[in-house]
Amino acid sequence: EYGPIGVNVMEVCKKAKIPLIVHFHGADASDREILREYQENYKRMFSCASTIIAVSQDMKKQLLSLGAPQEKLYYNPCGVNCRFFSPTNPAANPPVFISVGRFTEKKAPHLTILAFYETLKKCPDSQLIMIGDGPLLDVCKQLSSALHISSAVKFLGACRHEQVASTMQTARAFVQHSVCAPSGDSEGTPVGILEAGASGLPVIATRHCGIKDVIIENKTGLLVDEGDIKGMAD
Repeated sequence: EYGPIGVNVMEVCKKAKIPLIVHFHGADASDREILREYQENYKRMFSCASTIIAVSQDMKKQLLSLGAPQEKLYYNPCGVNCRFFSPTNPAANPPVFISVGRFTEKKAPHLTILAFYETLKKCPDSQLIMIGDGPLLDVCKQLSSALHISSAVKFLGACRHEQVASTMQTARAFVQHSVCAPSGDSEGTPVGILEAGASGLPVIATRHCGIKDVIIENKTGLLVDEGDIKGMAD
């Protein structure tokens, strides 16, 4: 799990004659600082690994550009535990939007809030429920307060899978405004979006990395370009 861990165990695997399978997830294939530190060791790891797994088509292209051999590289998105996530009837649910994920730059929760602020002007009975923790949580709470929409935005913090699943059962749609962070950090394929799909929720998100691999535009979700707040609100 993760490229740097693959680097750390490659010599042990080689000496023990254990096949090395390295599963990339996101920042490990995109963050410029991580790539600066590990790029040369990645090349050595690609050489001794038996298999490299990428969770999005964009990541697969990125790993090829970093030197991963085509014949060792496999596209395999993450999965969802369908014991927890089962279809709801979003059309019958109130206008509640749900967002699930860490409050980090690449998930851009502040942009989701700005889009929701525009939505409230036309749909004043809407609600946004945000699940997750992270460095941007307090900033997002301040933004919600500054926009005077605190009564319509609920921050639940980190939640157990069961609570995430039950909250999805009450929602109209799932929202996430993922972007490429200034550091280069990008998503693999966000698991929250896959869980929303398993819950039968339409997804409103961006055409970012693995999101466009798992959402069928205008059928299972609506996608906008990164940074298009008005488009997301519409």
